[in-house]
Amino acid sequence: MQKLLLIDGNSLFHRAYHALPPLTDKKGEMANAVFGFSNMIIKAIGEVKPTHIACAFDTAAPTFRHVEFEKYKAQRPAPPPDLYPQLPKVKKVLDAFGIAYFEMDGYEADDVLATLATQVLRLKTKDKRLKQKKEFDVVILSGDRDCLQLVDGNIKVQAPGWNLKETTLYGAKEVREKYGLETRQMVDYKSLIGDVSDNVPGIAGIGPKTAAQLLQKYHTLENLFKHIDEQPESIRAKLEAGKDIALAAKKLVELDRNVDLKFTFSKKNDPIENLKFKPNWDQVRAEYEDLGFKSIVSKLPGSKGSEGTNETDETVSQSQSVKSKTKRNDDQLKLI
Repeated sequence: MQKLLLIDGNSLFHRAYHALPPLTDKKGEMANAVFGFSNMIIKAIGEVKPTHIACAFDTAAPTFRHVEFEKYKAQRPAPPPDLYPQLPKVKKVLDAFGIAYFEMDGYEADDVLATLATQVLRLKTKDKRLKQKKEFDVVILSGDRDCLQLVDGNIKVQAPGWNLKETTLYGAKEVREKYGLETRQMVDYKSLIGDVSDNVPGIAGIGPKTAAQLLQKYHTLENLFKHIDEQPESIRAKLEAGKDIALAAKKLVELDRNVDLKFTFSKKNDPIENLKFKPNWDQVRAEYEDLGFKSIVSKLPGSKGSEGTNETDETVSQSQSVKSKTKRNDDQLKLI
């Protein structure tokens, strides 16, 4: 069984920036997001041990969700001025690892990841040119709850904590234990409760507990609305008032699994040959030496004192809640 690690680039990039104190690279430029992003993917590589990797990013172009709902994500504050200048450095890190990344105008990174996961899992039955059956387990590294709708027998989501120390691996069992729902119900769940971070309204007065109870009984949003008359007056009134809102929200929440991504077939007739993970560790080491991230370099395979990428036993000394106002160099920080 081969393993595909899919990286939600925007989710990790933002999480790293907000979790770590200010940190500059060798040139004196802000690099805390690059540092945190790097540690999260190195940690994931050690834990997942992927045979293939890909990453996805948002673009600046409006998505189909903005067309459907002009207020989508409209309430989000402007990004800090020292955040997005770090993105090219993150992409340089990915280039050093040989990790392909995808971005498509009109879609979010989550849609691209959903498409990649879906297409890869279809390969074993769809592609008649493959001489050997290719079967994959897929792990999506993301802090975005939207990705939980993709979880099934072959797809899991690994979510980093806000302090970047621990990760939680969500399979169908873990989703069921946390939310009381099947993964296929997560779209309907979010459509009912909304999402403040994305400006998805949901139904006023319907919270997580009520939404879960309703979906446990009626299974889908559409079936729930067919049985509005069975609800207590207080619930019925909220559902009637918010029906159109919830159904519209579902279009925003559901990920598109059919983004028009082009796989290039290699001479070996392997449509995802370019996603194979074959890092040149000398190249990776050179990139981190150029950034001045000595603590990362020390953990890479082949480095003196390195134990590979299976574990990183150090911890970030400060979280967002106690973020220092003083810029620090890499030697003053410890790894995840």
